[in-house]
Amino acid sequence: MKQIAVLFEGDINRRLGVFNAVINRVKHLQQIADYKIDVHMLQVYDGWLMRRVRHTKKVHSRPDEILADGVNVHITWFRRRWSDAIMHRLFHKPPRALIRRLHRLGWEMRGHDLVSAHDRIVGHAAVFAGQHLHIPSFITWHGASIYTDPPRDPMIKELTIKLLHDATCNFFVSQGLLDKAHAELTDGFPAEVLLNGASAQFRLYNDELRTQLRKDYGVKDDKKVVAFVGRFEPVKNVTLLPEIYKMLETKYGKGLTFWAIGDGVQLDETRRLMADKGVKCHFTGKVPPEEIPDILNCVDLLVLPSSLEGLPLVVIEALSCGAHVVATNVIGTAEAVGRENAIDLGDNFVERFTDRAVELLSENIDQQLPPEVSWAATAVKEDKIYRKYLYINHSTD
Repeated sequence: MKQIAVLFEGDINRRLGVFNAVINRVKHLQQIADYKIDVHMLQVYDGWLMRRVRHTKKVHSRPDEILADGVNVHITWFRRRWSDAIMHRLFHKPPRALIRRLHRLGWEMRGHDLVSAHDRIVGHAAVFAGQHLHIPSFITWHGASIYTDPPRDPMIKELTIKLLHDATCNFFVSQGLLDKAHAELTDGFPAEVLLNGASAQFRLYNDELRTQLRKDYGVKDDKKVVAFVGRFEPVKNVTLLPEIYKMLETKYGKGLTFWAIGDGVQLDETRRLMADKGVKCHFTGKVPPEEIPDILNCVDLLVLPSSLEGLPLVVIEALSCGAHVVATNVIGTAEAVGRENAIDLGDNFVERFTDRAVELLSENIDQQLPPEVSWAATAVKEDKIYRKYLYINHSTD
């Protein structure tokens, strides 16, 4: 039996995004392939003074491992160093203490036949293990590590380009993200596209349960729910939500209920702008992850006006729960929602965005996920790629 190590950076108190993607990739790969998969998570945390400077919260418990949806996750803790911050911010040099710890993590991969990392930070450990232990190393790129960090920071860009070329193969969560890397970073590196999927709990409930949930959430029978679900941050363009909601109310009529699900640095600003527009919107703040499938089963239309995305899990989850989705045409969104439902940013964006939203709300439009956007399909492709490098017969063909 071949032994695989999977590495990612995460937070035991925030099991969203990449965290869920990793767990789902591991679970579905284990279902179809005879591998022993060891999962390791790096959690970076701040000491007292760094918490004061960075406005982060204290981590009260530092367990060695956790169980996440049936997957055992080993945890490596690393306290953020002042020396690293100074080297990076003032001298534009790599964080030496973190890199040294990542190299030690790479050495800890002894005995594995392959190492697969998610995003840039632990990508250093995977590539180090590949070079020094002579095993195949893979890095999955999810989004911001390609489209946000490298353009802002020349040092990070240089390190990212090196990782892309040093990895045995790079996985991208959308074709659009791979195209972005080719266009803005470098070319000539080995790459494959492995799309995200939706967890099993994101599914269309039966009519009786959906009706009851809408009552529980206070949705009237004659209303349709329009919602944003995500982080209230600049990259999500959340300050456009008040204008979008107001225009939808004008174009569609009074038969809409507006929700805003999540928290973040622009939550208060968005709430204020919504009030200025005279739009009645229910802001939930942070919601437990286990409640999101119930919420999405109440939603008729999800709106995602982001300026950048890789292949956003929320649109995949919403479509899996029976909601329609209109989003911006950025990087990988069209691969999930369809090109006609992905609106280009630019002149009259809100007008065009809401025109399509009204069509989705008014007409009997069948909007479904492409069959390749699933963890099961991704697991089959991932297994075939691993078998190629491990010299195993393709028993899943």
